[in-house]
Amino acid sequence: MSFVETYATDDAVALAARIRAKEVSPREAVAAAFAAIDRVDPALNAVIMRMEAQAEEQLAALDRLDPAATPLYGVPVLLKDDCQSYAGVPSANASRLAAGFTRDYDTEIMARYRKAGVIVVGKTNLPEYGSNATTEPVANGPTHNPWKHGFSVGGSSGGSSAAVAAGMVPVAYANDGAGSIRCPASSTGTFGLKPSRARTPAGPVSWDLWGGLVSEHVITRSVRDSALMLDLTDGPDVGAPYFAPPKARPWIEELAAAPGRLKIALSLTPPVRVEVTEDVRAVTLRMAKLLEEMGHEVVEAVPVYDGEAVAEALKLMLCAYDAAQIDDLSKVMGRPVDRSTVEGGLLAAAARGRATPAPALLDARGRMGAEARRFCRFFGDYDLLMTPTLPQAPMAHGYLDSDGLDLDTYLNRVMGHLGFTHIANVTGQPAMSVPGGFSDGGLPVGVQFIARPGDEATLFRLAARIEEAAPWARHLPPVHASRG
Repeated sequence: MSFVETYATDDAVALAARIRAKEVSPREAVAAAFAAIDRVDPALNAVIMRMEAQAEEQLAALDRLDPAATPLYGVPVLLKDDCQSYAGVPSANASRLAAGFTRDYDTEIMARYRKAGVIVVGKTNLPEYGSNATTEPVANGPTHNPWKHGFSVGGSSGGSSAAVAAGMVPVAYANDGAGSIRCPASSTGTFGLKPSRARTPAGPVSWDLWGGLVSEHVITRSVRDSALMLDLTDGPDVGAPYFAPPKARPWIEELAAAPGRLKIALSLTPPVRVEVTEDVRAVTLRMAKLLEEMGHEVVEAVPVYDGEAVAEALKLMLCAYDAAQIDDLSKVMGRPVDRSTVEGGLLAAAARGRATPAPALLDARGRMGAEARRFCRFFGDYDLLMTPTLPQAPMAHGYLDSDGLDLDTYLNRVMGHLGFTHIANVTGQPAMSVPGGFSDGGLPVGVQFIARPGDEATLFRLAARIEEAAPWARHLPPVHASRG
């Protein structure tokens, strides 16, 4: 077995240990990452930019770091091409309007990545402006699922999830404004945790991204990689509008702690008008049985809140944010806003956003807040809420076509697909998607867990136990860099 095959199945913690033991050098790890990308990305289209020159600069900068004190010294990672900027590298957000847009500074998370010693080797695909639950942008073309060509990897962090699932890198930056970490993690058989609101920094680009809906983190192959990356990036940056509760101890230490006997609410009832397919129900119920075998109490219970009202309010808010972003980029780039620069669905969404009066937006925000309080009261009786991550397995490309569907059909399909996930963004609660099994068609299906506000610890503890009992990393997709 060549090092590329070994590299493609290592998680970041294991790879960092190899580097510290001098079994492999950071340069060899980076070379393996590019070799893995060469092997599988032509079939997937997950990586839209290779960063060889920047990787060389980062490798040279490693000389200033102490390998023993740098947890992920020399480990290759990928960046989703949206909110996080690597100084001097374009961030186009999968939009023709923003092609060539470049910041001359690192964002705070990128600065923390440098301190952690990771090496950014490229950027990953996403839907235009991250505003879809699939990754099929006109600007870059669709990303294919490594489990089945022509099927969705989810969104909006779809390129990141596909890259991790296919063994290109063990960790890829992602963010989540309505399910954009959990949806692609579920779709590709990877682990995706959305941290609490403001657990990780969004600056200096954003102050209150999407009104506080968005959380920054990663998609990973293992639970421990997610915990360690959160340790390396959590905490507010200068000028943050609010803060998450401080952690009791490093997240990586939570993995060894017993979760105790948890009372877990199980809901298979979607809060919006969408059907949960039978194969997704079956995977979720098998996970519930596993948890009962572990000694946890699993109770069927449905949170009482108006999910349809939340979805309608979210649609208004997201249309307004689309309008603001598109109009701002039009001014910065000096380009028109039309079908030559923006997909049809986003054009229609932005038009609706411009036409929505400010009082209506404030009312929508107020309605979301009221329903968030109702939802959070549910956790007075339960430690966790367990649901399917998505109501159906990954769909064929085209179902969420933001360039061809009329606006209402497009928005309804997106909100339906993310029906179980978006409430955690509204409330700010931490939530995770854990690989649960496979659909009747052989595609990955994730199970979601939502915890009390600020309680990532319980999620990490439980995820570590699930990973031990039902290790998902042994299941490799047909398109994987270890296959030679």
